[in-house]
Amino acid sequence: MTPPVLTVVGLGLIGGSLAASVRTGGRWRVRAVDRRMSSLEYALGRGFIDEASADLSAGVQGAELVVLAAPVRAIRELLGELGGLVVPGQVVTDVGSTKASIVAAARAALPPGVPFVGGHPIAGTERSGVQAVVPGLFEGRTCVLTPEPDTPAAAVATVTELWHAVGAQVLSLEAEEHDRVLALVSHLPHAVAFSLAAAVAPGLGAKGAALAGPSLASGTRVAESPAAVWRDICLENREPLLQAIDAFGERLAELRAAVAAGDEAALMDFLCRAAEARGTLWRP
Repeated sequence: MTPPVLTVVGLGLIGGSLAASVRTGGRWRVRAVDRRMSSLEYALGRGFIDEASADLSAGVQGAELVVLAAPVRAIRELLGELGGLVVPGQVVTDVGSTKASIVAAARAALPPGVPFVGGHPIAGTERSGVQAVVPGLFEGRTCVLTPEPDTPAAAVATVTELWHAVGAQVLSLEAEEHDRVLALVSHLPHAVAFSLAAAVAPGLGAKGAALAGPSLASGTRVAESPAAVWRDICLENREPLLQAIDAFGERLAELRAAVAAGDEAALMDFLCRAAEARGTLWRP
């Protein structure tokens, strides 16, 4: 019996890694859609996918599940195109790093009988493109799903099965709560890394750069993430991110004030509170 088709739209790091991971399980026949023929040929040549198409209409035809794996603003655009292509019985999901605007776009674009289950795998690297694919990328990671109250249970089960098949755990949140939390745990750390790299690099010079150690490397690693992807994330999740940046700014101002005043007690208190806070996030 021929397995049902899973169509992954977008063969970047996340889409390509998902396709490659799913294909090893055999539950779905994996089809990829991408406008770049070179990406499709690369994925076919390495066995990441079973079928390839540069045409969205042909790519989603007959698919049981369609996964939109593109930057967040591109996902909203794809949903607009997809509305006239999918038919009742198909399920649509995504991997976008923001959720509220995408869920709203899906609600407006998709026809009755085509449920949308928002998804966001908490996984990735600072690299991009199909050449950066990691087949086991989602093993042991968490994927957040953001179904709405009226989303059919069967559609949620299908998307849950997808993420379980690649070794991920599934956590359900409301879309707005997802965006608030991710602004704190992902979007703000990226914003800080971008800012830290931009602040430090110009003042180092060749000799100074030779002294840069692991703390700077780890603190700025994700500053090499694709700029266009993070431009979209920052703008799509603007208000929660601004709140997170403001909260960070208050703590940085507190640290600066203690340093400027030479206040040893205040500085010690700040550093101890920070260490304790970090420990609540990652206990050994």
